[in-house]
Amino acid sequence: MGVYEKRMPIVLYLGANIKEYEAKSGEIIKQGIDEGNFRCALCLGPMKTHSHYERGIKETGGQITITVVWCDKCVKYRALLPDFLLQHKHYSGNEVEYVVIEGATEHVSRIDTAASESTARRWIMEVGARIVQAVGTLKILFGQCGRAVNEVIIEPGFAYGELEQVLELAPREIKSSGNKLGMANIWLGTNMAPAYI
Repeated sequence: MGVYEKRMPIVLYLGANIKEYEAKSGEIIKQGIDEGNFRCALCLGPMKTHSHYERGIKETGGQITITVVWCDKCVKYRALLPDFLLQHKHYSGNEVEYVVIEGATEHVSRIDTAASESTARRWIMEVGARIVQAVGTLKILFGQCGRAVNEVIIEPGFAYGELEQVLELAPREIKSSGNKLGMANIWLGTNMAPAYI
């Protein structure tokens, strides 16, 4: 995992799942580098490929190769993270999202997950709190993009449900793996928000 995961990643669509990631991510990343789509948060200069590292996905037992880009002027590094993963999590974003959704109606001991009960409980608390923050940030970001979010139409309650409702009001469609946590992270990163889910 190394030093790169401690830095803010760039979250983007790099395939809907591990198989697509392995088949398509290299081409998508190369095109993004060639077009200057990955920018340094400090100087806004284009970033270049620096290195790679392996990242495991616990529930599948598989590993994928993550590309790290860097700004040679500012000496800043960022991992290019597929939207079906979450930063600092050993399980996929899909697994975490499933647990968070199920945790709204099921006791944690009844959730069918490969994660331990204590891990599932932690996800429900930590990720739930991050979702609340993301909902507020996304409302502001969408408003700045010219798509004000009408509070009256957002049904309050379950944070994940609010996230889904806010994402439906996004100013434009973006390509994603279908994972709402990942989609929110793409929007947050696109607008250089200081935190991810």
